[in-house]
Amino acid sequence: METIKREVTKLKKTGYGFVKIAKTLSISVKEVRAICKEIDEEKLLNGNCKNCNSKITSVRGKKIKQFCSDRCRWDYWNNKQKAGRY
Repeated sequence: METIKREVTKLKKTGYGFVKIAKTLSISVKEVRAICKEIDEEKLLNGNCKNCNSKITSVRGKKIKQFCSDRCRWDYWNNKQKAGRY
């Protein structure tokens, strides 16, 4: 399964569509869509904090996290406001 995921990602990066990938790898279009959706979700769920740039992981089905903690969120917005005033 991992080799199929790697092949799908490689073909997707080169610009192939779902149907062309399915024909090339001899799998169903539905399976290609599911793999691409899974890959996209993994990219969306893993990110970096806007303030300290530390790695954060969001929970599937919830709002995507932008900050690692309340303190980082508070610091980010206060620094942004101070920068706007001066």
